[in-house]
Amino acid sequence: MNPAVGLLAAPFFTTTAPIEALTNRGCEVRLIVRFSPITTPEALRAAFENPMVKVRYFTDAKFHTKLYIVDDVALVGSANLTNSGLQSNRELSVVLRQDRDEAFYELPQIFDDLWNDADVLNEGVLSEYTKAFKSREKPQNENAFEKFIHKFVKPAAPTSVVVGSEKKSKERLFIQNLRRKYDEILVPAHHEILSIAKEHGFGRPEYSGQDPQIEMWRFLGWLRLTQGRGNGWCETTLLSDPEERANRIAHYVDVWQSTDDIGKGDAYHVSSEIENVENIRTYLCDSTELEQLSYDELFHYLTGCHAFVVRLRFVSKDLGENLAGLERLRLDFQANNTREAVVKTVQCLLTGHGDAIERAYDCVYGDYKLNGFGEACVMELLGWGDPTRPPFNNRSIRGIRLLGFDVKHLVAGE
Repeated sequence: MNPAVGLLAAPFFTTTAPIEALTNRGCEVRLIVRFSPITTPEALRAAFENPMVKVRYFTDAKFHTKLYIVDDVALVGSANLTNSGLQSNRELSVVLRQDRDEAFYELPQIFDDLWNDADVLNEGVLSEYTKAFKSREKPQNENAFEKFIHKFVKPAAPTSVVVGSEKKSKERLFIQNLRRKYDEILVPAHHEILSIAKEHGFGRPEYSGQDPQIEMWRFLGWLRLTQGRGNGWCETTLLSDPEERANRIAHYVDVWQSTDDIGKGDAYHVSSEIENVENIRTYLCDSTELEQLSYDELFHYLTGCHAFVVRLRFVSKDLGENLAGLERLRLDFQANNTREAVVKTVQCLLTGHGDAIERAYDCVYGDYKLNGFGEACVMELLGWGDPTRPPFNNRSIRGIRLLGFDVKHLVAGE
């Protein structure tokens, strides 16, 4: 019987051989490492791109835990996940078994505490780490490297080793939660669905030559509207078996390919939807173009986000019962947000520096927050503007849930 999960924690990480041995047996892996002069970007990249592996990290030089748990066996000792640590160095490790050693039962909780403290590795963080690691200025001393790496990524320390750090900052906690929600769950689920869909003939002629994300977006929305009305989207069976999920995805791709109504219940037809995305990428993702837009133009391009248009149902009709829906939304949005604030927020989100999730945090909870443009709006707009990230809103998340993924709890508050 294959193990269900492998829990691996080590500060130094240079070889993926143990991970590949586990994932080749069908084992899912959770890996905690430390950014250090030893941990290589190449090993991190290989683990990060393995769909069976989730990676989190610390930057604090005090993180020295070497703990490996696979099912009912644990290895605790001095060996890192490096070739020398596993093969040539004279290390000392102790094997604990669930059926023999009482101390075994404390180890999964220790790992979970570390896992909850660690930050999520995503593409943006990995790119910054790679840049730092390959810099000529990179110090080899561990303490010096810790200070150096913080020029590239924010500090991430386990609470158990830093005096006075038992309580995380509110900002770091929210950023961690956003990374876990999107980078560990929704983005991998989206990639899995799109990959399987392409294998089963996904691609309607209406979307020929377009970014596949646009059709994928409509597909997930169409699923929600046609196959998951009411609470139907969250009442279908959850599927933990990848093969069962693949079969469900393939079934709905067949239905999608043969349907005569792909626009059911949508605010925009295909041609308008494609134009909306082009406008976002042309005018909102270019700082020069963005700064020249009038308020009405800004509003028009933002309505390319379905989540923003949905906000109409929260707008008071007192603004004018005879006004068209989008005009009421525009008046309400303009009354609560200046043009300068909107420009600064869009610039921060789509053309700002640093990690995308941290920029999203600033736009949802921080200094760039707009009234009436919450998490669903921000993450949808970010997805259209960033080619490395899919767009998400509550409707697409519900579509993902209908395909068997456990994401019901990730629907954002409206």
